[in-house]
Amino acid sequence: MTNDMTLLFVGLVFLTVFMASQILVLPTLGTSRTDSRKLKQRLEGIIFAHGDSETSIIKAKYLNRLGSVERILEYLPGMPALKILLEQAGKQHMAYRFALVSLLFSASIAIIVWIYFHTLIFTLGVFIFVAILPIVWLKKQKNKRLDKFEEQLPEALQMMSRALQTGYPFTECMKIVSTEMSEPISQEFGMTYEEINYGRDVEVAFALMIERVPSLSLIAMSTAIIIQRETGGNLAEVLLKISSVLNGRFKLQRRIKTLSADGIFSAWILLLLPLGLFGLLSIGSPEYFKPVYDSPDRMMYVYIFMGLEVVAALWIRLIITIDA
Repeated sequence: MTNDMTLLFVGLVFLTVFMASQILVLPTLGTSRTDSRKLKQRLEGIIFAHGDSETSIIKAKYLNRLGSVERILEYLPGMPALKILLEQAGKQHMAYRFALVSLLFSASIAIIVWIYFHTLIFTLGVFIFVAILPIVWLKKQKNKRLDKFEEQLPEALQMMSRALQTGYPFTECMKIVSTEMSEPISQEFGMTYEEINYGRDVEVAFALMIERVPSLSLIAMSTAIIIQRETGGNLAEVLLKISSVLNGRFKLQRRIKTLSADGIFSAWILLLLPLGLFGLLSIGSPEYFKPVYDSPDRMMYVYIFMGLEVVAALWIRLIITIDA
């Protein structure tokens, strides 16, 4: 292979592996994109129905301590969504600072690429790719944190149930969870406890927690608690039953991921097989692909190949993904 084709081959391998690593990851127990939109509308309705704001009291106090310029930067287009993603990933960084550092790092890498290759399209591609990487990393951290929260929630509900049975009020039960358990559930229950203590309505405080942790399990828990507070009943028993259901759902999801592991392994083989054969044939029979190298449409072939790889990865993901 020529040096250009070698570089192109390495780039294709990297892009294929990166693409597969993102597409073939099975979803967590959280909400789907459609459910997330419906959930967002519902949460906004709950908050506005109580005449409240969407900003957490704790967050508002923190923003009030910022300078006027920092507050303006924090509300630039795209910054509120980035701030929510940072909160869901468990990061306490300011959104504009995270975006600024990411852009500066991307620009530095792009300048280095331009100095070595002097290719505008390649440089722009590298800049966009490196700029996207921090968002991908944040989403990974969000999913990992959500998985951990889902795993801890049944134990937290059991702890609250035992505390209720011994006579503790509901808000103190949340404080016990925040002090006795580890993150991320301790942080989220602690923030919700403080919101309620600052005067927030319980329903609004839970709505804000669901925004930070978009989990179907948390929605089930908060809905049961709100209904119980309005209609009465044995909350300790309700929490125990919810804990039992969530434990069963968590075990089912883990079972599904175990059974899907074989499908994911097959997907990696199918996606990397064309590139492996291309590399072996190019090394063993350099003249075999010479018509492709010399063709003026060789880049079109590359685009078609990557498009088929994306379609194959999405199709395999559709097959191996089971909604639990």
